Amino acid sequence: MSNLIRINPVKPEHHLIEQAAEVLIRGGVIGYPTETIYGIGCSAFDAKAVDRIYQLKNRDRRKAMILVAGDIIQVSELVKSIPEAAEKLIENFWPGPLTIIFEASSRVKEFAFGKSKTVAVRIPACTICLELIRETGFPLVSTSANVSGQPAGTTAQQGAEAFGDQLDLIVDGGRTPETVPSTLVDITRTPARIVRQGAISNLEINTVLETL
Repeated sequence: MSNLIRINPVKPEHHLIEQAAEVLIRGGVIGYPTETIYGIGCSAFDAKAVDRIYQLKNRDRRKAMILVAGDIIQVSELVKSIPEAAEKLIENFWPGPLTIIFEASSRVKEFAFGKSKTVAVRIPACTICLELIRETGFPLVSTSANVSGQPAGTTAQQGAEAFGDQLDLIVDGGRTPETVPSTLVDITRTPARIVRQGAISNLEINTVLETL
């Protein structure tokens, strides 16, 4: 069983956030809660750690993984631009369970999986996530804590059962508020297109986009 620490999801204990962040800074892979489902993640800039996640999940390497950022400044470093459609979505749904596909900035070429022209990113409405990102100073890979094709987990225990002792750390922040992943919207297309239905309904997304 992987090393597990329990962190208060409302008021995360700083020394425990530091402990988890240190694992990430050293190149580790951790399990952690979001406001949707549990994820596994690492530094987006650590090629070995990203490769390890692909192996752990048995994930198709042609599929990029979502990034979670701490604030809009960090997002702006990852994307080429923030068009009006994205601004409207951000205004209404961030922080929250909406992932937006942008044209990638030149910095994304530094990513271990980042030769793509696009990048999928969100700012989560999860205090533990945000504290981890702020403590490390870099965006995190965010992919569901399950082997590809298996159900996504909503508890730390489910993540532990999926990966055994293969993770360097699991952060237990209690059961997640949602049971489905984030909604995924591609704003590199005109009009913007919902790629994956998730925690935010298609109706909510389309209502905002129709105001453009």
